[in-house]
Amino acid sequence: MYTILHIEQSEFFCNIVEDQVRKKGYQYMCTNNFNEAYSILEKFYVDLIITSLSAKDGKVENFVTKVNKNINDKIPIFALTGGNLNNKKKKIIDLGVSDYIFKSDLANEVSERIDDVLEEQGNMKYLKEVEMAIIDDNFFETAIEEKLLNKYDIYNFDYYQSGKELIKSKNKYDVYLVDIILKDEFGTDIIRDIRRNNKDAVIIAVTSLNNPRTLASVLNAGADDYIPKPLDENLFIAKLKSNIRHYSYHGETFETSQGY
Repeated sequence: MYTILHIEQSEFFCNIVEDQVRKKGYQYMCTNNFNEAYSILEKFYVDLIITSLSAKDGKVENFVTKVNKNINDKIPIFALTGGNLNNKKKKIIDLGVSDYIFKSDLANEVSERIDDVLEEQGNMKYLKEVEMAIIDDNFFETAIEEKLLNKYDIYNFDYYQSGKELIKSKNKYDVYLVDIILKDEFGTDIIRDIRRNNKDAVIIAVTSLNNPRTLASVLNAGADDYIPKPLDENLFIAKLKSNIRHYSYHGETFETSQGY
């Protein structure tokens, strides 16, 4: 069961949020101060935090910073606001707030945000199920990728130092992460070969190249997207999830087969 923690001083807004959460069959927890909210997070697992910009014991900035630093920087945090925040909005988002919920349409906004969280978790579930191939001849770079994937409990991937090694294996994958600069090979050629033989696969180039014409050629070769090096953890995982999102929309599953 999913758990939503709500920080709010107004009983009126608490009732609106609680009604939407319980309609979906999830657990609702509410407090009117940040210290108590932090204590709850230390004791219980929470899937989503919905918070006002202020509580009885202070402002939201210190709470968000403390949660992201000491509890879990992956918990989505949505801030409730009554209007346009301008510069303050950017400042709080930079601290780690995922998005804003406007009180003017609170019931619908809360319902949609809960669905967003469930969709996000569904995409992560797919990431843990699909079969991935990483084509990269730099052991330092592959160690970084492995560490990032393992951090999210993703272990379903194989390494290849070249496109030739991948072809020789005759293995077929759902997702391919392809480095563009390899010894005696150019990644766009590998991408073309993969796309010809596995038209439904997700192919993502991983590269330190940043010339727009080069990146355009990578996409034209058949890549669905590209991830820049050095790898940023949040962008790396977000790109992976976003590129398999359409499968979860349609309730489809990947099927791994032999025969490259």
